[in-house]
Amino acid sequence: MPPNDQLRAARAAHPSVRAPGRGLSRAELAEMVAAEVFRSTAREVPIDAHYIAKLERGVIRWPCTEYREALRAVLSATDDAALGFRPPDHGGHAVAPLPPAYPSDGLVELAARAEVTDVGGAAVEALEEVTDLLARAYATSPPDVVLAQVRRRAAEVSTLLDQRATLTQRRRLLVTGGWLALLGATVLVDLGDRHAAATARAAAASLGREAEHIEMTAWAVEIATWTALIDQDWHRAARLAADGEALAPAGTSAAVQLAAQHARAAARLGDGATVRARLARAEAGVDRQSGGRPRDHHFVFDGRKLDGYTATSLAWLGDPAGERVAREVAERYAPGPARRLATARIDLGLILARNGRPDEAAHLGVLAADSGRLVASNTWRVTELDDLLAPRRDIAEVAELHERCGDGRPSARDRPGGGGAGSKTL
Repeated sequence: MPPNDQLRAARAAHPSVRAPGRGLSRAELAEMVAAEVFRSTAREVPIDAHYIAKLERGVIRWPCTEYREALRAVLSATDDAALGFRPPDHGGHAVAPLPPAYPSDGLVELAARAEVTDVGGAAVEALEEVTDLLARAYATSPPDVVLAQVRRRAAEVSTLLDQRATLTQRRRLLVTGGWLALLGATVLVDLGDRHAAATARAAAASLGREAEHIEMTAWAVEIATWTALIDQDWHRAARLAADGEALAPAGTSAAVQLAAQHARAAARLGDGATVRARLARAEAGVDRQSGGRPRDHHFVFDGRKLDGYTATSLAWLGDPAGERVAREVAERYAPGPARRLATARIDLGLILARNGRPDEAAHLGVLAADSGRLVASNTWRVTELDDLLAPRRDIAEVAELHERCGDGRPSARDRPGGGGAGSKTL
């Protein structure tokens, strides 16, 4: 049999969704035909790229009615002849029976059924891209704005999961949903909604287990660790961080983040050896991160943040070396992200307060309080500095800081728009 060049040309002329600028692949055409048959007959058919190849090679010249109708609809053909299909010419002679449109072998049907999908590849890719963009916008966007987008995209993922999808598509959707749940949990902690944050965190852990994505499950533990630090439950934070480190795969950002969080918890417990060991582990892991995500992605540990974690740990540990690190971090972020600058100023203020410089320490606390970048998850850091300076409220700067914290929260004065950006910096 001669090849069916008309069908091959029609397929090549139809634009691909997965590869813009190219024609449909045989696999894409098969998926579209299967979807069209299901739409018109409510029947699932196991057509695949191999069957399309047989049509194009001319092995099958006259497919079944359902396939011909679906191919005409998908490729916008006026009739069967436009696709190179010709009915068998009996010519008064006996003709061998046509092979079935699809085999009855249960194993082959099982494999073909796994390829049937109502979910377009472009939709899955778009959701993955939007999720990455949201993770990159977290540090510079108001938390409520990020949360609204996270919830919207999560609903879209749920809708697609309710449709027929290939096994690969389903796992990609589960992973995307897991990242959205993690980001939602982070923002909810920022906003002080602990119940909703815990629910989102549990959802992320469940999706991670379902998709067999261990790093995602480790990130859920990291968010629980961060929450324990905010609650000043130092023993629980240290225990969770250790559990997360044991779970996180080597070379992942979650492993680095958990080591840095463990250092902070150990600092509060006065365990200097663990502080230094965990900071060293985090430093060693920064350059081994895999995944190919940009460093401004929230679920990538930006190596530039490590000095900030070091400053916080040394400040809590009471190590005099922390002053130099904290000053360097504050200088580095003076023209940069306001939330990191505010945290660096608080760390430096804590160190200066312990070193007998209450006026300078309080001034840094006031600058942090008025930065407009503090939310529920890090407001307590300013109050912490105020409490440390309580015996020196006869000093004007200390009294001013206390005024800011009079209701247990920094003043909203001078805050742009009445709210700040996301702040997972403690």
